[in-house]
Amino acid sequence: MDTAEDPVAVVAGLREEHDKEFRWPLPLRLLTFEVAGVDLVSLETRLAGCVHTWLSNGGSLHERGMGTVRLVLGQIEDVLPELTEDDSPQIWHRLHRVARLIVAHNTPPAETAS
Repeated sequence: MDTAEDPVAVVAGLREEHDKEFRWPLPLRLLTFEVAGVDLVSLETRLAGCVHTWLSNGGSLHERGMGTVRLVLGQIEDVLPELTEDDSPQIWHRLHRVARLIVAHNTPPAETAS
């Protein structure tokens, strides 16, 4: 990523690419897709929710959401070396980049008064 690029814009672009490629209904093979003990459809779903929230909040995600992103990032890092060309590795490399960008560029939400 160029230092002049806005991380929120980069993640939004990557999500758009992802949404074009990872569309429902998924092929049956992907619905039961597990690598290195990780259910990749579940991983994608959890990250998608966090990405949506992060983008909607202009690059801000609360600590619970960040915990999910960090967990997913670790799982993707376990999975990447196990993927073959038949596993659509570009999808999972893109999600890895998205998770890394969110972890590196999250702006925690301001505390709200009760």
